[in-house]
Amino acid sequence: MSYMPSTERTDALFTRVRWSEQTGSGLDARLRTVGFVVALTALAAAFAYDYVVEPASLIHHWDVSRMDWLFFLACVLFARYGVVPLAADRERSSSNLRAFLSRPAGVLSLGYVLTFCLLGLLGPEVFGMATTNLYHDLQPPVFTSVNTWGVYGYECLGATSGDLCYGSWQYPLGTTQSGEGMAKMLMYGARIALKLSLAAAMIMVVAATAVGTTAGYFGGWIDDVLMRYVDVQQTIPAIVVYIILGTMFLGKGLFTLALVFGLLDWGGIARLVRSETLKRRSSGYVRAAQAAGASDLHVIRRHVIPNSTATVVTALTRQIPLLILAQIALAYLKLNTVALRSLGGVLRRGLTGRFMTWTQKWWVVVSVTVFLAVTVVAFNVFGDVARDVLDPSEEVA
Repeated sequence: MSYMPSTERTDALFTRVRWSEQTGSGLDARLRTVGFVVALTALAAAFAYDYVVEPASLIHHWDVSRMDWLFFLACVLFARYGVVPLAADRERSSSNLRAFLSRPAGVLSLGYVLTFCLLGLLGPEVFGMATTNLYHDLQPPVFTSVNTWGVYGYECLGATSGDLCYGSWQYPLGTTQSGEGMAKMLMYGARIALKLSLAAAMIMVVAATAVGTTAGYFGGWIDDVLMRYVDVQQTIPAIVVYIILGTMFLGKGLFTLALVFGLLDWGGIARLVRSETLKRRSSGYVRAAQAAGASDLHVIRRHVIPNSTATVVTALTRQIPLLILAQIALAYLKLNTVALRSLGGVLRRGLTGRFMTWTQKWWVVVSVTVFLAVTVVAFNVFGDVARDVLDPSEEVA
């Protein structure tokens, strides 16, 4: 590896160029590409087997849904373009990780995001699903109590003192009106949010990166056409399209929600990527790569897209909480088939009274609200710190 001389207009972090790679074809079959193709082929084969040979259940009694297949595809894309590049460039990844861990806010947000992902992915399998038990309805969280005076037929599982019912460790965060444990409901809510977020985010990244990079790098009429398309697309409300398609064709499930928001909600990210590409395409290292004989595809893959990573990550961390809130709002309004399991459905049942007012079952609303607030803040902080670490030139003093 040799180094280009740094100038005041060229960021030192991006002046390292592997000259031996600049004349190579953009279609070089590297090991990671072969692994990516193999993973996609295996996924396609499993999908075909499920739909043609075993449409009822693929493994034991597991009937893999459309949303599950979309989630698996998103996982393959995330592994190829997120995990593998980090593992391949260990020196830079270690440096970024040390910079990230040196910031307390970054550590806290990263810890929460990892916990959120692990609980969403494994929580319902490890701790089990929340089940309905009308004899265990509206139990308060541990260390708290509820006044049950005048509540007919209420059965307290914890200690009692007069009309006060105290929470027990059987349900640390209390139960819903149907007797479902709030802790397990939150974990399942995290699973729904994780599947929706990852699937929609991967669609957004692919579409926004392709359009934004192409528009910014080639410019001219290509830029005009693509950006005018983005302008038109951004006038179409994704929620309205979801309701129409969900009602008439695809069903009001997570698959439709992820597909519609993933395909229609990437215009803002594409504009950011385009701006980043406009800045990078005239940089010294890009001109040097072109002068060395690298093709446009090679320059885009090796230099332009990697340098848009901070922009894309930051934009996604803003977009993911909005997706989660949109799904919960739709579930609250009963416009989603996962309403009963979604936190939106839990929130609606917590606010509607049967024989106890919502203030007597405050933990249902508070648990969901705190979970959402912390999730939104954590993703935003994570995005800010990631932007500062990945692109220090954008750091706000």
